[in-house]
Amino acid sequence: MDYLLTFIICFIIIYLVYSIFVIYRKKGFEKFKSSKQIIFFEKAYKLDFKKINLKSFAQALALTNAFIIAFTFTVIQLIQNFILKMLVAFVILVPLMLLMYKLLSIVYKKKEGKQNV
Repeated sequence: MDYLLTFIICFIIIYLVYSIFVIYRKKGFEKFKSSKQIIFFEKAYKLDFKKINLKSFAQALALTNAFIIAFTFTVIQLIQNFILKMLVAFVILVPLMLLMYKLLSIVYKKKEGKQNV
């Protein structure tokens, strides 16, 4: 139960910080439009951001990133050794990031044909 609470608190904090500083601030959102994450999704998953509502994509990406970080943080709390924590975090973080970004791209690729997604 303690780990579930840790996950939920971490998830909410990360999501709120990301939302406030990236999505809702005009300056932050302008930087997001040309960020490396957008370029990554354009090149790796062939998403066309001219057909996708960037605000809704930013919200979905914020939820995805919050889940990835909160899950990794919660799992490494189970380990005592610092070096092992770093190793496990890396082993969890990279595949989880690739998997979640792939799922996000599949969802938005299906919606790409529709306007105002």
